[in-house]
Amino acid sequence: MKNRAIIVLLAAIMACATFVLSSCAAETEEGRNSVDAAESAESMPRDLLIDSGDLNNRTGLNPSYKLNRSNGKYLNLYVENRGSTSVVAAINGQSESAFAPGESGHISLEVTQSFLGLDREYECTVGAGANGGAINIHYEIAQQDTQ
Repeated sequence: MKNRAIIVLLAAIMACATFVLSSCAAETEEGRNSVDAAESAESMPRDLLIDSGDLNNRTGLNPSYKLNRSNGKYLNLYVENRGSTSVVAAINGQSESAFAPGESGHISLEVTQSFLGLDREYECTVGAGANGGAINIHYEIAQQDTQ
């Protein structure tokens, strides 16, 4: 009787182990499918629109964003100057460019990660040119793989 109880107990343990191992294998297979989907998504071109709008004021534009390079290699700031005074656009104080009244264009800056792979802060600014005045612009901020 004692041997029979041990055999039944061992059979129950083996059945439970088989069930657990088969469910773990199924989860691992599902995990592989999601990795394949992520890899195919990475091969597609990225174009992440972060912000856009129209601005008509004296203070200008000054938002900042924490960005991850996996969303695109460059941060692009597109500006269309609809006002009567020049405006100056910059990203983190770099890539500075002036846009005369009626002029449009863009500036870009490469997105990088910190030493530990953390996201970095990027500040996009558009302000009045040397003569000051009101700012009237349309802008778009996007993270893309192209400049």
